[in-house]
Amino acid sequence: MGKTAKYRQITDWIQNRIASGELASGEKLESEHEISSYFGVSRQTVRHALAVLTEMDILEPRQGSGTYIKGDLSVFSKEGELSRTVDIVSTYVDGYIFPKILQAMVKTLQKSGYDARIMFTNNRLETERSLLVRMLEENSRNPLIVEPVMSGLPNPNLKYYRRLRARGIPILFFHSFYPELDIPHVSIRDEQAGRLAAEYLISLGHVKIGGIFKADDGQGRRRYRGYVEALLRAGIEVREDRICWIDTQEVRDFPRLEPRIWNRLSDCTACVCYNDEVAHILTDSAREKGIQIPEQLSVVGIDNSDFARLNAVPLTSVTHPMAQLGERAAENMLRMIAEPEYDATYEFPVGIEVRKSAVPGRDGN
Repeated sequence: MGKTAKYRQITDWIQNRIASGELASGEKLESEHEISSYFGVSRQTVRHALAVLTEMDILEPRQGSGTYIKGDLSVFSKEGELSRTVDIVSTYVDGYIFPKILQAMVKTLQKSGYDARIMFTNNRLETERSLLVRMLEENSRNPLIVEPVMSGLPNPNLKYYRRLRARGIPILFFHSFYPELDIPHVSIRDEQAGRLAAEYLISLGHVKIGGIFKADDGQGRRRYRGYVEALLRAGIEVREDRICWIDTQEVRDFPRLEPRIWNRLSDCTACVCYNDEVAHILTDSAREKGIQIPEQLSVVGIDNSDFARLNAVPLTSVTHPMAQLGERAAENMLRMIAEPEYDATYEFPVGIEVRKSAVPGRDGN
């Protein structure tokens, strides 16, 4: 993220003045023009900073009068040292890539004398909200490592993250991030993942390359962006009718998706899948329909998970540093605890593991 975002300089300035007692409950804040001049930034930047603090219940705008410090400043309490227990919030725990990530995270924290408390959202906004509200109500001092919930969509829970951070709680996202929040993250380079998957199929001579991507996860949107970049670089037309957008719930109920997916892939010789789980389900569906993988449809997944290795046709897949990602997330959190201004964002580069699910494209495609 580099230097602190300009709006963050303003929010930190206001919060520090409240914490020191310089600004009291009910007191009027300087005007947008005065703050803009003081920091040498645009009024739009000032408005964004004030909007963030308003959402955190620290400021209260009054029509025609100005902006005031809110009466209840309990949100601003930073009392007590940080706990030696780190809260880890993940979408899931069982199967796929999650155990290796969480095990490495916990092991790394424990080596440094920290305990870990693991909680799960099942990728549900309601569960995420209840966990964050409980942390606020309990005045938790636990540092927080979180996997975002449906990070490709607007999230109504962002204000709770802002309130926790206002209390001095270090927060780090893993796997993905909320672009609206200036909070560091540890993930893979998702655009590179989508690009590598498509480039591999292009290198095999495929031109009619479809894609299945998750719309409700930021990873899905970034992987799609990489897929598009690869096709455009190769001079291949990007066709909307070859792309199928799905969401978390639909992955669990794949049979209902099948007619739409196979309609989108009807003239394709290859497909980039959002991850190995989707690729595994797709190849199972193909077998039931008598569609041969890879002879009739070459498939590339992402994550290089057990699904890729154990699939009926072993999947070519973009790699994922599961254990290393968990370890790095824990290490970066420990660094944030020691150095609150440390920029803990890190994105792992990825490669590709070639197996048997993709073959050279057919003549005339």
